[in-house]
Amino acid sequence: MLKEIGITSAEQLFVDIPQRIRHTKRLNLPHPTSEYETRRHIGKLLSRNRTSTELLSFLGAGCWPHYVPAVCDEINSRSEFVTAYAGDPYTDLGRYQALFEFQSMIGELVALDVVSYPWYDWASVASDALRMASKLTGRPEILVPRTISPDRLAVIRNYCDGQIEITFIKENRETGQLDLEDLKDKISTKTAAVYNENPDYLGFIEVGCEDISRIAHDRGALFIAGVEPL
Repeated sequence: MLKEIGITSAEQLFVDIPQRIRHTKRLNLPHPTSEYETRRHIGKLLSRNRTSTELLSFLGAGCWPHYVPAVCDEINSRSEFVTAYAGDPYTDLGRYQALFEFQSMIGELVALDVVSYPWYDWASVASDALRMASKLTGRPEILVPRTISPDRLAVIRNYCDGQIEITFIKENRETGQLDLEDLKDKISTKTAAVYNENPDYLGFIEVGCEDISRIAHDRGALFIAGVEPL
């Protein structure tokens, strides 16, 4: 293999790695063991961990419990849904009936008269909602939490680029909640919507949503909530 790629030793593969960061001593590794012994050893090490099945954890960045009942996999594995994908124009047996049932249940869950059928992802839905808010109100600004997911923010920026100004709201450093005083200072008659998430990107449960909604509506803005129902 060395001859085929034109070098004389494996060391030449690592010439780009500076000497100062190389580990030159022998690694302190145990003697070789069988696969069975290795699995038992690793299993003992892992058994010392406390997992999310034992503890309720909201670490942030999407790392929180997402419970999907077993019946969902059972229904989703039916042949009617094997080729189904939201957004395609063709009609699959049972797909639209399933979407209707899904929308009806989501409508009951969030207490809204109208819900859309499944979209692509959270980022695109949030971005579309913010664009719609600007169109509905005729206003050029949206307010979003400073602690929003960087990936989600990147999509929102793409959707709003050149048309809608994004202003960030600070968080309370002690509680992790949205800073309502900062929100009151920044919201204005040019604000189309206030966007907030629950849980937020840092893993906090936002308890001030009613206050946020009231502040937004008092200024004629919309309140858009990104919620993880699972």
